[in-house]
Amino acid sequence: MANADLEFFFDPVCPFCWVTSRWVKHVQRLRALDIRWRFISLRMLNEGGYEHKPEGYPRAHQRGLEMLRVAAAAHAHAGPGVVGDVYDALGDAVWNNDPPPGDHPFDAIIAQSAVAGDLAAIVAALGLPSSIAGAAQDPRFDAVIRKDTEDALARVGGDVGTPIMSFAPPDGPAFFGPVISEPPDSDEDALRLWDAVETLGRWPGFAELKRSLRRFPVTPTTAAVAGQETMAS
Repeated sequence: MANADLEFFFDPVCPFCWVTSRWVKHVQRLRALDIRWRFISLRMLNEGGYEHKPEGYPRAHQRGLEMLRVAAAAHAHAGPGVVGDVYDALGDAVWNNDPPPGDHPFDAIIAQSAVAGDLAAIVAALGLPSSIAGAAQDPRFDAVIRKDTEDALARVGGDVGTPIMSFAPPDGPAFFGPVISEPPDSDEDALRLWDAVETLGRWPGFAELKRSLRRFPVTPTTAAVAGQETMAS
């Protein structure tokens, strides 16, 4: 298989990953990029480390793992070309919904992401066999997901989240991010951001540029908290 221009490692329940992926898809349309969509599990990244996370994170991350199992089953059935479509459908089910009700919208969003998505309906809409939805409860696919997760970490090191972007894989530069709260609206801005990120990533010796304070991603599901400052990842 020929090398892709970019490998994008995703978990469907990460809102920052989803927003970044929408920008990357925008650039893909403009630059005809060959993008390979790969797996990285927040559940696996946080094994044994939930004591300082919000209460709902383990279940939400478990749902992400279940969705990744479905994507892995689709890959096994139809090849790597279907994975991007599966991610589009899964992410849409999580992040393009009405905001959940409740007095604590952040907690409600986490709770909703833990149950979001009728996987059987998603699989059917993609024209895939109904059995693929059952992979959500099949841990046999965890080995594939863990291998991708470990591959992502091998390229960027530890203490990272999602997304991971890997240019000219497997030997080109890779990094966690960029973490953005909303994608650029215009073609010009989408490309300006892309060129800036790629230039920085390819600069010899570049290691990290980071700030932990960020604004919560702008999606229909997160409308109640979108734009608010957060330390959430």
